[in-house]
Amino acid sequence: MNGKRKHTEFVFMSTQLFEYLTETEAFVFSFTAYFACDETKGNIFKRTTISLCNNLGYSPNTIRAAINSLIEKKFLKSETPPVREKKDLKYTYIEDVSHHLRIGDHAFAVEFAYWMQLMLNELRTRKTTKGFYEKYKPKVTFFKVPVRALQPDSAGEKWKRNQSRHLHKTLILHAYLHNQDKHTQTYNKPVLSRSVAFLSAMMQWSRNTIRRIINTMSDMGLIKFKLSGNRILFTKIHKIIKMRAGYKSLKSKLHTTDAEKNKAMFSNLGLDIPRPGPNASPQEHTAYLQSKIERQRLQNQ
Repeated sequence: MNGKRKHTEFVFMSTQLFEYLTETEAFVFSFTAYFACDETKGNIFKRTTISLCNNLGYSPNTIRAAINSLIEKKFLKSETPPVREKKDLKYTYIEDVSHHLRIGDHAFAVEFAYWMQLMLNELRTRKTTKGFYEKYKPKVTFFKVPVRALQPDSAGEKWKRNQSRHLHKTLILHAYLHNQDKHTQTYNKPVLSRSVAFLSAMMQWSRNTIRRIINTMSDMGLIKFKLSGNRILFTKIHKIIKMRAGYKSLKSKLHTTDAEKNKAMFSNLGLDIPRPGPNASPQEHTAYLQSKIERQRLQNQ
């Protein structure tokens, strides 16, 4: 809730969305689908551009462009509002200036909406989605994205320059990792680990973007992680509350909070051996590999 006005706390997304949509389109489609899958509301979404802005933390131009793109991609379709008599206009103004949108004809949009509707029905009747996946074995796996974290506290609150897109992506990736971490804990599995290459392919974002997002989450205190070869071990993932404060800088090289400490320790132990060149002796290569193994062992302690 924001003041006296109610805003949506979260939207449901799926990683499959990013095979077809940008992160902005995914936010708008997920928000729209949440309402367009509601049978009690006639399976239609009716909200104004400003409502979408307030809920998703985007500008009006960004929202309009995303809706137009989603219609072109057939993820949404626009419906002409009903014609009303003049005398009734003062009572139906909001509805008349609202977008009237339904789920489009794209195959994945239809599939997403089908499973979304089943899940929402389960949520409304049982007040929980626990057991939904065991009962229905859906082809779409959803995770909650807490859009409340991006909503402004006041009408005049603005983003810092160039932060919007990065922080929207950060929120999505954090929500995915938080969901996976809960699954890991539920089934007593080892610590959650993912590679940059895997996350990049899944989200259809560049590897540098993934690294910058992970560093931002770490700097904001949202996660703790260790590096193990090509994999990232997420040792702690905190629930997100607010993230409009932004970040200090974007960093494309992964760094843990213990990076400087480890560097000094490796140096003191003689483990900071540089990679040998192509003409190095077998002994030099052996020494390098042994130091690398020992560094990884110390980092994982």
